[in-house]
Amino acid sequence: MTTPRGHVRRCTVYGARSEPQVASMELDPEAETLPLHVAAADRVSIREIMSRDLVCARPDLEIAEVVGLMTRYRVGCIPVVDERRRPIGVITKFDICEQLDGAMRAAACGCPLPSDLTARTADDVMVPTALRLEQHATIARAASMMMTEDTHHVLAVSNTGILVGVVSAKDIVGWVVQHDVLASLRTAREMLEDDLVETAS
Repeated sequence: MTTPRGHVRRCTVYGARSEPQVASMELDPEAETLPLHVAAADRVSIREIMSRDLVCARPDLEIAEVVGLMTRYRVGCIPVVDERRRPIGVITKFDICEQLDGAMRAAACGCPLPSDLTARTADDVMVPTALRLEQHATIARAASMMMTEDTHHVLAVSNTGILVGVVSAKDIVGWVVQHDVLASLRTAREMLEDDLVETAS
């Protein structure tokens, strides 16, 4: 499913029996007309950098399977979605580490696990207030939300609330680096052209 700039979106959702369900769809035509790079992050849509090949979980997916998905796909965030693929929560590596830390502390003192550390499903661990932005929001808006809310991921949704992508801090950093490199090359080329003009004259 290789197309320019990911014009096909794929979402894999895992349910209680760990059976993946893959849904693929074409992005709307507007995606093809958006520029790859513009002058500033407050003019570029998160659609340009968001991950579209999503790995999601149903609320009833066992937490051991969630950990396995994070490891297998090397992702730090698993959105939890309902039957209409609308995000209802999110599980991050920090949430898993928090569970593990609590379990190790309880084991160290010989205490039974508190009820909130006996998580069995995604619903038990997920943060129910998943941060989301409409897919046409800007990179600057996503970065601002991450800073304000102290998080590394923002979910991108359609105008009907369907999950269409995930933006990570790494995606934003990658865009900034690429944007700066292109800007530097453009500046260097312009300076070289100016030097050639002066030499010729």
